Formats: sequence, structure tokens, C-alpha cells
Amino acid sequence: MKNQIKSYEALLERLWADERLKNNFIANPKATFSEMGVHISDSITVEVHEDSLELKNFVLPLKSESQVGNLTESAEGFQAVIQQAWEDESFKSQLLQNPKATIQKVTGTELSDTLIIRVYEDTPTVKHLVVPVNTANEELNELDLMMVAGGVTTSGIVAA
Repeated sequence: MKNQIKSYEALLERLWADERLKNNFIANPKATFSEMGVHISDSITVEVHEDSLELKNFVLPLKSESQVGNLTESAEGFQAVIQQAWEDESFKSQLLQNPKATIQKVTGTELSDTLIIRVYEDTPTVKHLVVPVNTANEELNELDLMMVAGGVTTSGIVAA
């Protein structure tokens, strides 16, 4: 029996409610998607990264796939980072090598020394998804607070 999902938000609700499902999804996302009625091409690799209170993951999507729709799903401050990375290879390299300092510089937000930020770059054959912290159960870190204050979601997700 397939339990179809209608949106990434619906998937997140299920993952947050079922630790075993979340662990299976992180370990083998394509099989989990398949069980939920979502087909992903064999030529695509899906990598899932889980946020924690000390770790925030972001995805630099392909420009061709994200020019309009998916960018609105990204953190407000991170939209400027994405745009700059698309336009400037040197900046993109800095972002991938030292994401925290680069994001702080672009957004003007001072982040905790204990917060770790990772940025993953989508390719035509590798898609990255982020399982954010369930903020209903946790305190928000400074980056999440900045995004909430800006009126955006705290997920930082750019779905494939």
C-alpha cells in the first residue's frame, strides 16, 4: 500500500511524527519516495541532510530549475546569497568553502559561534533535500529567528 504525499510540507509532518520513517528517508530517500508514490529517475541521486539546533543546511539549486518558484521557498536572506552565487563563480566558491562567514557577510546577521552552516550544490544528477528542525518542538536559533522575523518559512528547503 502506497501512502502518497502531496507536498514536501506533508512529507515533513510525517517525518517529524515518525522517527523510523525519518531515519529511513535520510538513509534511502529514493526508496522512501517510491513507497509514497513519488518516482525519481534512476539517473538522479537524492541526498538528504538533517538540520539540528546546532546545524543548518542550505541548498544552492540549479539556476535553470529555480529561477522563480523554488526560490520563494528559500530563506529570505538566503535568496540574495543564491542569486549572487549564480552570478559570481568566485562568490559561489567562497560560499561552498566557508558558508557561515559568507552568509553572515551577505545577510548582515551575526551568527552564534556554535552554529554550523553547510551549503550543498545541486547538479543535474544530484539533488539535495533538507529535513529542518521541527520548530514546534524546539527553540529557534538566530538564523531561524532572522527568517521568521522576515516572514518566511524556517525550512530553508529548495525541493528538487
